[in-house]
Amino acid sequence: MYAVLTADDLKPLKLHWMPTLAGDVQAVLADTKVHFQMQEVAIVIADDRYIAADAVEAISVEYEELPVVIDPFKALEKGAPVLREDLAGKTEGAHGKRYHHNHIFTWDAGDKEKADAAFAAAQVTVTQDMVYQRVHPCPLETCGCVASFDPIRGELTTYMTSQAPHIVRTVVSMLSGIPESKVRIISPDIGGGFGNKVGIYPGYVCAIVASIVLGRPVKWIEDRVENLSATAFARDYHMTGELAATNEGKITGLRVNVIADHGAFDSCADPTKFPAGMFHIVSGSYDIPAAYCRVDGVYTNKAPGGVAYRCSFRVTEAVYLIERMVDVLAQKLNIDKADILRKNFIRKEQFPYTSAFGFEYDSGDYHTALEKVLHTVDYKGLRAEQAKNRANPDLPTLMGIGLVSFTEVVGAGPSKMRHSWRGHV
Repeated sequence: MYAVLTADDLKPLKLHWMPTLAGDVQAVLADTKVHFQMQEVAIVIADDRYIAADAVEAISVEYEELPVVIDPFKALEKGAPVLREDLAGKTEGAHGKRYHHNHIFTWDAGDKEKADAAFAAAQVTVTQDMVYQRVHPCPLETCGCVASFDPIRGELTTYMTSQAPHIVRTVVSMLSGIPESKVRIISPDIGGGFGNKVGIYPGYVCAIVASIVLGRPVKWIEDRVENLSATAFARDYHMTGELAATNEGKITGLRVNVIADHGAFDSCADPTKFPAGMFHIVSGSYDIPAAYCRVDGVYTNKAPGGVAYRCSFRVTEAVYLIERMVDVLAQKLNIDKADILRKNFIRKEQFPYTSAFGFEYDSGDYHTALEKVLHTVDYKGLRAEQAKNRANPDLPTLMGIGLVSFTEVVGAGPSKMRHSWRGHV
């Protein structure tokens, strides 16, 4: 074994904190305070993984228990603990004003006044709270790297399974002071990424530091538990959707409010000007004349992340919200979901179409696609089968996974069926 390093050992090199891709900073190793479970506290440098693992078992850490906040709503309460002392007193963040010590940013899009007017004049309104829970991409291959610093040439070569090697090169140069021209990041074939391998992780930095100090290649590979616990998550959006509509089911307005749980450090990989990514695609395929959305990012005692897992930049969360709201409206008005879609899809002759959020849709024929799907699945026949099954008192509440899945896809059926399915799960 060569060394055991903590944040205090990295401070003289100014490597104990690193920049994130979202304009925040993140502790490389816990600096006096652990912000989330499985946050890195120390690193062991040894000849092989087994010696390092034995040394880790021998390390003793003294902890003082502090209040923990994992609910983003409670994190914004008046008496909530200050989770990031390094930001205490700062009213400005990378994306504008901060109104609370655990608040990261407020981002909005659309026309609030126009949306409010649509709701004030609406014949029908519906509201739904929903949570798109935190999920983990869990690639087959965990994160890892091999860092090799050449002290003669002053060049750093690092092999890593990164989805964004150019970003890694920039951050490594910022941290180490090595010019970008002398930093080479090699990203070979990787065993899955799913956004999980875009960010910069403490393991990368520690391996690079160790290689610079020792003058020899150093490898870091996380195990599966480390990957699941501390590598970037996706989702964790707490959303409230509202629709305004006519009695016939024509949508006239949309409002969305989101509390986004970003964990202990804001390390989301979103476009610079859009801290909530492309969430303002939330009007979807619908012709909605007035719309407004607001997203507030919040710190909690969870691992940081917010990666674009299986879809780019929060689009999945946005699609889930608008489709769920259309379901809710259909149930409120007792109108078939297919008819609600027909009334509100952007029409073929409207293209190119500009949404209430400013997105330009160049082309499409949603109505023709809808009718083809309904014909292919025999929608009328499924509806008839559904009505027959519901009329049979001898059948259990849940009539098979096919019907349950169908209910979720097309929004059919009364709310009691949806509720019984959720309770069963």
